[in-house]
Amino acid sequence: MAKVFDHILVPYNGTSGSNKAFRKAVSLASRIQAKITVITCLEERPTFGFFKTKTSKQEFEREQKQVEKLHGQLGEFSEEHDVPFKSKIVKNGMASIRILEFAKQNKIDLIIMTKTKLTNRYEKRHHHSTVENVFRNTQCPVLIL
Repeated sequence: MAKVFDHILVPYNGTSGSNKAFRKAVSLASRIQAKITVITCLEERPTFGFFKTKTSKQEFEREQKQVEKLHGQLGEFSEEHDVPFKSKIVKNGMASIRILEFAKQNKIDLIIMTKTKLTNRYEKRHHHSTVENVFRNTQCPVLIL
């Protein structure tokens, strides 16, 4: 019998939802002997207007170190469950586009994500979520928790 999912991608932003998706991915990967890659998209934001300052660069570096620490903890968790683990931090750009690019370039077989609830009618109508954009534009299956 051929493996259906060999490589699972989990977009991770540190929220309880992304933790839930990661734990589900580890559970699934340990059963089917797949590997997991966690991807976090960080946006470098200018502090004042349109210009990047030393402060904004330092803030980005601080945020990147926090994400690297979180990825280390996720790696330890997956190691405890004998699941091969890699992580990637991508810089700048729309998160859904970066996730789709990464999935295509790395031959991802499954993407596991959680959907956050939009609070009001305006948000539902005008703000498409990352999950929705990935779901509509990916070439591989998406498990939405």
